[in-house]
Amino acid sequence: MRNTSICLLLLTAFMISCGDSSLTRTLPNVTGTTGEVLVVMDRYMWNGSPGQAVREQVSPVLIGLPQEEPAFSVLPVNPEGFRDIYLAHRNVIQTMVDPGKPDSEVVYARNTWAETQLVISVTAPDTTSLAQCIRDNGEAIRRSINDTERERLTHWLTNSAGRERSVMKAEETQWEMVLPAGWKPDFNREGIMMISAETPSTTQSVMVSVTDRTTTRIGCIELADLTQRRMSDEVKGPDGGSFMVIEQKIPVSCRSFRRNETDYIEMRGLWTLEGGFMGGPFISYAFIDSATTRAVVVTGFVYAPRDEKRELLRQVEALMYTVKKRPE
Repeated sequence: MRNTSICLLLLTAFMISCGDSSLTRTLPNVTGTTGEVLVVMDRYMWNGSPGQAVREQVSPVLIGLPQEEPAFSVLPVNPEGFRDIYLAHRNVIQTMVDPGKPDSEVVYARNTWAETQLVISVTAPDTTSLAQCIRDNGEAIRRSINDTERERLTHWLTNSAGRERSVMKAEETQWEMVLPAGWKPDFNREGIMMISAETPSTTQSVMVSVTDRTTTRIGCIELADLTQRRMSDEVKGPDGGSFMVIEQKIPVSCRSFRRNETDYIEMRGLWTLEGGFMGGPFISYAFIDSATTRAVVVTGFVYAPRDEKRELLRQVEALMYTVKKRPE
């Protein structure tokens, strides 16, 4: 009788654990480096229109960098080779042709085979439809991968900072951003602060400021004006006679979006040194603080004359999104 009871208890425990996979399922960490995307597609399709659609629409040449760099480092893998370590890759695009499927479909999933993993499944009835589906959804796919990478980096930077924060006072309000290991404050005054990370060959910086005047709207022109003024006033060249400005020879890109119930305006472009010979990419965004109706402007920039800049700028962007109002 005692043996029977033990068996029943073990069986019950087994059934409970099977019924709740969260009790037994432990996912590995993602593999690959930031900005990599694994595309599961056979060689015929990769060399044809579906592969071309991925290269042109999902990973086009980025706007706002001084030299050509693709949006992502794309790694094609044949379906039969998609196993073992590949399953845990950070960003996966799975493609499939299913003649029995009436319409094309894109499905986004998280944490399928690894923690923080993003898996995007694209299914279509034929090769032509698959290529068209990738083209039609290229921007959404690209944005989803970018957002996921930024979330990972923001989490990593926040953990690296621990409790360290750079705090700026703007009248009765305080704003903060995380201060990760390797980043140091440049200056911090009423209504403006900047932090930077420097190596012998690169500089990454983030500047946060709050406008003196109240406003009800901020668009691309206003953001460009605010960014330019802060750049030229606060960032000087090594000789002291030069200063940072927005490069006028290359058009900037501008978009609006909504995040955490707040409207944002974002600008990307190149900065240059007026009276000097330095330059690089920048990102600037702004939103209106509903409590004070003042614009908060966050600008990040990179200087890396001998290095690729895509991932350096991605790190800066992730840090920019840690800016928030400090709890009272």
